[in-house]
Amino acid sequence: MEVKVPKTTDEGLDSVVVFWHKREGDPIEAGEVLLEIQTEKTEFEVESPASGRVSRILKDRGDVVSVGEVVALIEDVSDASESTGDAVQEVGATVETPAPKPFVAASPRVRKLAKELGVDLTDIKGTGPGGRPTEEDVRKAVQADRSETVRFTGIRRTIANRMMKSLRESAQLTETAWADITSLQQIRKSEPEISLNTWVLLAVADALKHHPDMNATWTGDGVVQHGQVHLGVAVDTGEGLWVPVVREADARSPKELQEEVDRLSHNAREGRLSQEEMMGGTFTVSNLGGYGIQFFTPILNPPESGILGVGKAEPKLELHDGEVVERLRLPLSLTFDHRVVDGAPAARFLQHVIGLLGDPESLKPLS
Repeated sequence: MEVKVPKTTDEGLDSVVVFWHKREGDPIEAGEVLLEIQTEKTEFEVESPASGRVSRILKDRGDVVSVGEVVALIEDVSDASESTGDAVQEVGATVETPAPKPFVAASPRVRKLAKELGVDLTDIKGTGPGGRPTEEDVRKAVQADRSETVRFTGIRRTIANRMMKSLRESAQLTETAWADITSLQQIRKSEPEISLNTWVLLAVADALKHHPDMNATWTGDGVVQHGQVHLGVAVDTGEGLWVPVVREADARSPKELQEEVDRLSHNAREGRLSQEEMMGGTFTVSNLGGYGIQFFTPILNPPESGILGVGKAEPKLELHDGEVVERLRLPLSLTFDHRVVDGAPAARFLQHVIGLLGDPESLKPLS
């Protein structure tokens, strides 16, 4: 009986095999967990559809698989017992003695050095007389061995594939601007429990209500403008970037929004996000300010059509009414899908966000 990758989301995401609970030949019961699979959004277990023996494992740990793809075969126990004798005989018949490695002519000094450094002389193209390896050849081989290709597995491979797909299938453009947050910083002194990023989320959520073309999705046949604002919040974890979603962000107070972001960020770093908490976003905010970055080009999180990158706030001296004053400004980078919205409407949305951050009292009624 075939074991197939089940459908777990409506977005057709590829999955990655992360762990096998059974090996080939192991007995298994119907409903017993056979393997674990991970998408960019979550991990889930795949159970055996029948009792019997795991006759074939078709995918290795780290392999990318799609919904409906066969990953293993379960054989009925009675069928397995009948074929045991033939199987043993067949395995015995195919055992071969490995061929000895070819002899490499080299001096005792070179052989000793190669043994000490763990270098296989058969892998070296010698530059000495008659093609013999030299001490220099051995040392160069050690240096070459320090470089290695790290195979993409798990969440890293899924993120890489989705980001490339995002760039290929959308017309992405980034606009940048500074936001004056001097007044906002004064409010934060009296409300330190509300982070700067949460104030940015509040401003974005409010602005999206007035700019529905930014809270939209390209379908191929048209554009869907969403009636609710569900904000994705990019969270850096030890296993990659996760984007949990804050539902109805525009209807939350600063305190409520902060609590929800804290909860989702904690679950992301602990690997406990559910599929529901990763789905349905209409716009994303990514903050790299903690790393000293100013402007950058965030890549759209499909199928969304907009993402705002937040950089590090920095002071700047400016001339106001003939006096030099210090202002605090925040770099913002807006990437949008040019198929869905043009440059001018996107700029108006960004200026709306900047205006709200510059006048934080306009967001206070939500408190």
